[in-house]
Amino acid sequence: MEFEEALERLGFRSAEQRVAHDAKLHRSDPNPFLTCWLHAYADGSALLTWEFAIVDYLATKGIQVGSSEALNLYMYPIEDDRGPQDAAWLAAALDRVEERLRSLRFDSPEALSNP
Repeated sequence: MEFEEALERLGFRSAEQRVAHDAKLHRSDPNPFLTCWLHAYADGSALLTWEFAIVDYLATKGIQVGSSEALNLYMYPIEDDRGPQDAAWLAAALDRVEERLRSLRFDSPEALSNP
């Protein structure tokens, strides 16, 4: 499968902007709180990052963080995932995002798992 086909199949669409002169930006919104960003570089490499609107999500559960000011209160990965513009790499990178988010245990924070 071609990389462009994989982007479409995995829910990415063009963000209609370039991050830099050699990169195209794609966006996927798997749920109302999670946004995945894929930077596709001219050299054939790609960078996947994500943001999770934690304040908005917690508000749906009747919980607030601080003053619940939604601006700038997103969760991000400490390190982005970088690899080739390859359908298998992208699918695996998205699986790692889902695994990391599933590993969060607010009810049992001492139950640490490897990211």
